[in-house]
Amino acid sequence: MKIEASDLDFTGKRALVTGAASGIGAAMARTFHAHGAVVVLADRDADGLSRMAAELAGSQSVVFDQADLASIEALAEAAGAVDVLLNNAGVLWSGPFAEMPMAELDRVVTINMLGPMRVAHVIGTAMLARGAGVIVNTASQLAFHGSAERAVYASTKAGIAQFTKSIAAEWAPRGVRVVAIAPGRTLTNINSYLLDDPEKRTAAVEGIPAGRLAEASEMARLALLLASDVLNYVVGETVISDGGYVLL
Repeated sequence: MKIEASDLDFTGKRALVTGAASGIGAAMARTFHAHGAVVVLADRDADGLSRMAAELAGSQSVVFDQADLASIEALAEAAGAVDVLLNNAGVLWSGPFAEMPMAELDRVVTINMLGPMRVAHVIGTAMLARGAGVIVNTASQLAFHGSAERAVYASTKAGIAQFTKSIAAEWAPRGVRVVAIAPGRTLTNINSYLLDDPEKRTAAVEGIPAGRLAEASEMARLALLLASDVLNYVVGETVISDGGYVLL
């Protein structure tokens, strides 16, 4: 199958990207903007949003807190009719589970699992009313295997993968397609605990058959392809992009 440039043309579409101020979210925003979409940038980092908005002409930025339902509802109102939701925002806490403060446990679960569910509910309900839309959730390779010192993060991402399957089964017959990406170890700030330690970084790369860490842009291109009509028969899947890590 040959993919034409027109197959990845999102001109006239509105793409809402949560977690758009940095990392994979910023890469998604740049990628969809480059392919014609009007991009709505959402993040709690106001300064990062301002920089992204200045970079991406014609984009809209909304400061929001994924831990707060009222903030999510305000985001939906500000964003307007969304054609593609890149449900990406999340946080990482790394360390021994027994040493994780209960407040941090609650924060990670709220932001990483309850938050994306709420965003999907609010934005997806409007998509259902129009009978059209695509939601691309961000899970993780850690959804598919255990991980010492990231137990809660891995658990929330496994929940997102299962959530993707479940709402896809409900919503596909009504015109809303739901999929997810599962990034592997990527060169973003969320992985600074790994990237800033030469020994940990070397060990991380040694565990990846591809022999390197991923670029955020690679995850963004995967999301673009999944959101396009090229893969419009892919429903409910969480597509792993991890350089082969889960194979070992």
